[in-house]
Amino acid sequence: MSSSGTGQIYCYACSAPIDSRAEICPKCGVRQRQAGTSTSPEIREAASKKLAAGLCGLLLGAFGVHKFILGMTGPGIIMLLITVCTLFFGSIITGTIGLIEGIIYLTKSDEEFYQTYIVEKKSWF
Repeated sequence: MSSSGTGQIYCYACSAPIDSRAEICPKCGVRQRQAGTSTSPEIREAASKKLAAGLCGLLLGAFGVHKFILGMTGPGIIMLLITVCTLFFGSIITGTIGLIEGIIYLTKSDEEFYQTYIVEKKSWF
């Protein structure tokens, strides 16, 4: 997303406008992926959801919080009900699912995560 004629792009980490030739953002200090390119706002938003969903999958996976973050209400309710209705004995299964999904989320590239979980809306693994 270049500004027309200004030679500026946007930092993929903080969205600050930077020179298209910059390798490091002067505002936040994050090295840019490739000089002269920027990531779309949709992918940047998906990247923030990826981090939140991945961490919640690792830490709160038994309750399906990571599913709710991604807008997957049905699977989130299923995981929550399995955990609560089995008096937390089911959390062994749902927690393991959450752990695996959290690892999968965090290891995907931002673009791959966006395509798989935001565009295609893949619900499980």
